Formats: sequence, C-alpha cells, structure tokens
Amino acid sequence: MLLDLLAMNTSPKFAHGDIVKVIATGETGTVKTVHESGHGHVYTLQLTGDATTDLDAPEDEIELVRRANEDETGFAIRYIS
Repeated sequence: MLLDLLAMNTSPKFAHGDIVKVIATGETGTVKTVHESGHGHVYTLQLTGDATTDLDAPEDEIELVRRANEDETGFAIRYIS
C-alpha cells in the first residue's frame, strides 16, 4: 500500500517525444502519452517503423534511448501530456 502511494506521488520518468526501448523485446518507440495507474506510470508508445501500432508499457519495463528535443546545445523542451 505504501509503495503504491509513493509511486503515485512521483513524477513520470519519461516525457512526450522521448525515444525509449522496451526491455523485454528490444523494440523502440516514441512516448505519446503518460498516465498513472495503481502501481506507477504507464506510457503509450508509438513503435518505430509502424505508425499504427501503439503499446502501453509500465515505467519499469522501458529504458531511455534519447530525450525529446535534446541537441548539442543542451537545451531541451519537455512536457508531460
């Protein structure tokens, strides 16, 4: 119960537009939305190479490949949708 409350009070680890990899399958995708579930954050990913396939993945099952809008200037615009 306490872990559920702590998970819901944390901010999402990834933001809209971040490129992430699904750890179990190795597929990459772009974060489209993020929402809270009873056990933390769940991300809707648009898989790379397939504009029609979306996948919902819990935060602990994905890892960051590249932050959205990150470039050599170090300036990044990120938002949570």
